[in-house]
Amino acid sequence: MNIALYNTLSRRKETLALAPNQPVKMYVCGVTPYDYAHIGHGRVYVNADLLVRLLRFTGHEVIYVRNITDIDDKLLAKAAQQGNAKDYRSVAEHFTTLFQNEMKQLGCLAPTHEPRVTECIPGIIAFVLGLIDKGHAYVLDGDVYFDVASFPSYGALSKRNLDDMLAGARVDVNEKKRHPADFALWKGNKENLFWQSPWGYGRPGWHIECSVMANKYLGTTIDIHGGGMDLIFPHHENELAQSAALHDAPLAHTWLHNAFVNINKEKMSKSLGNIISLHTLFEKYDPMVVRFYYLQHHYRTPIDFSDDDMTAAQTAYKRLVAAFESVSAPADSKAVPSELLEALCDDLNTPKFFGMVFERLAVCKNDISLAQALTSMLINILGLTLEPLREAVVAMTPEIEKLVRDREQARSEKNWALADKIRDELAACGYKVQDKKTK
Repeated sequence: MNIALYNTLSRRKETLALAPNQPVKMYVCGVTPYDYAHIGHGRVYVNADLLVRLLRFTGHEVIYVRNITDIDDKLLAKAAQQGNAKDYRSVAEHFTTLFQNEMKQLGCLAPTHEPRVTECIPGIIAFVLGLIDKGHAYVLDGDVYFDVASFPSYGALSKRNLDDMLAGARVDVNEKKRHPADFALWKGNKENLFWQSPWGYGRPGWHIECSVMANKYLGTTIDIHGGGMDLIFPHHENELAQSAALHDAPLAHTWLHNAFVNINKEKMSKSLGNIISLHTLFEKYDPMVVRFYYLQHHYRTPIDFSDDDMTAAQTAYKRLVAAFESVSAPADSKAVPSELLEALCDDLNTPKFFGMVFERLAVCKNDISLAQALTSMLINILGLTLEPLREAVVAMTPEIEKLVRDREQARSEKNWALADKIRDELAACGYKVQDKKTK
């Protein structure tokens, strides 16, 4: 079955043109591990995971690359904040481990490759040298910049021209640059820190890193390049330009971007202090509820996060769990309702998919084959475990503990009237009693 996705480059929905008998090559920009991953990150990688699962379910081999940007200004600033700017590696390792664990909790499959920038420095230097040799980059006081004027189609992805794109852009302030929009490929360092290069010591610029890692693991032109819409400019625009300039070939056929997660209709930002980490969210909601919450929304539709919506998602997810709790389906089952699969293949239309699933819940009670098919799709494509949600652990006061012991004693003596009376007392105190089956 063909899969259609909205291509940011063309601004229209297109059927994926995949080479026969060749793996699908997909790259999604990963995190810079200087802090906890937030709910915006979660949305990016859950939707990427959905696409990987869908491609594999429909018979495609997928090579999925998600990088770790383990050298960056923000990482260095975090290390300095903690007392040692040179100790950025331990900061990166700490938050990388947390991120990877949270992705597992969200049910995201591990990528085929998860390269780190610090492992790819020789390739980055070679890539920059190639751009200099072809006249697309120049050295300036130990830094190396990409010459945007040398690439006539610069701005094709973001649909901006050079004059418009300067406002609010993350560009380096250096009046010696040939054009204000020229961006750093290599950042020189006069203190002889980081890595030796033909231009002296330094470290990579932000954009060059992903171009090199995508090329190393996936080749010159890949099928799908994804990320949040905040990366369209400047990050993905610059990736596209430098890769195409070096290889005389497109970096990606399809550019896929998901919309923001907003808080009270405002974009999350540190300046507003409204960032919600996955770490914090998981303390209140099961990660499967969070995954379901993301997937209830179409990936190109902004989410306005609220606790009320999360609670509603939890209720809806519990309905799914209850409906399929006694249903088992073969892990490799492909006998699924065509209209449900078509919804997912039509630009990952998860809201339509879930609408049809909930419409069929009543029928599933008497149609085991349909129940098995839906279970297979929910587990294998949507990545939902359908396992009962964890129960919150409630601390009991000594008085409540005594009531529980008294009730257990009454039950052991088959004093059912007293046991029921104590159960009602516990309920009045806000405790629900659920007895285990006796042998």
